[in-house]
Amino acid sequence: MRDKLEELLASSQRICLLGHTRPDGDCLGSTLGWKNYLNNRYPEKEVQVYLMEAHEKFSYLPGFSTICHDVPKESYDLALICDCGAYERLGEFGSLAKAAKNCYVVDHHVTSNGEDFPFHTILPDASSTCEVSFDLMDETFFDEAVATCIYTGLIHDTGVFKYNCTSQHTMEIAGKCMAKGIPFSYIIDDSFYMKSVDQQKMTGKVLQDAKLYCEDRILASSLSLKDMRSFNLEQKDLDMVVSVLRETRDVDGVIFLYEVGNQVYKVSLRSNNNAFDVSQVAAFFSGGGHKMAAGCSLKGSPEQILEKLFGEMRKQLDAEGFQSNKRCRE
Repeated sequence: MRDKLEELLASSQRICLLGHTRPDGDCLGSTLGWKNYLNNRYPEKEVQVYLMEAHEKFSYLPGFSTICHDVPKESYDLALICDCGAYERLGEFGSLAKAAKNCYVVDHHVTSNGEDFPFHTILPDASSTCEVSFDLMDETFFDEAVATCIYTGLIHDTGVFKYNCTSQHTMEIAGKCMAKGIPFSYIIDDSFYMKSVDQQKMTGKVLQDAKLYCEDRILASSLSLKDMRSFNLEQKDLDMVVSVLRETRDVDGVIFLYEVGNQVYKVSLRSNNNAFDVSQVAAFFSGGGHKMAAGCSLKGSPEQILEKLFGEMRKQLDAEGFQSNKRCRE
């Protein structure tokens, strides 16, 4: 499919770059990575990124301030869709994909099957969409701006290279990014670890409210809209909370629920056990993601949603031969 992408890029004068709702580091890194790359390779072409508003901690990314948050009336020759393989995951910008003459998906989610988009490169074994993107690019046009974006996606989807999706190839790409002179230490600290005082307090509440379920194999917590307002926070301020929950010994997985509407919750799932595939759980509820990190949206009270999730999780947790992290340590 790389030849098809090269053909589409060369023949398209107007290109829009799209990603999923509530863009994270990999979504932003891949879309802006492609924007900077295409500006280098085809300076005569019109290239524009359309995404929901993202957290200002990513403002160091080259091109961040040029992202459009409103749907335009005009159409594009090519919609290059990153980190997302379905129209509904594009939110209001799905109309741009539908109106484009051609679409091409670059993704790594195991739940992306490309049915909506016949032209695609979807590699579930890759650490991130930024890894897939790098392999599709001509390194001649890979400069510090592109490297900054690609490196951001790598660290966010690998948990700073500690998740098991990290491969030798992932580290080789990271090395090539560092060779371009990027401020890699700053990128890790400022976009991954550093939080505001309100975010720290909110994280403390989430941890204090967390409870163990399913014979102490699952740790779960939730946050309501009222809670978020009390800390003066928005949804975009919550992206690293589930990672903090995941840093818990002897649990197979964690759940973090946060309210996005009246009794509508975004569900973030993480696995601490290679035998526990949370993407299967998310897919059952029309969500998506990876084996170790996935998500979906569900309606109801936190208690009702947790019961639904536990029902699906037990299909794996109670399966014959399943060994939990706790039992493995005993």
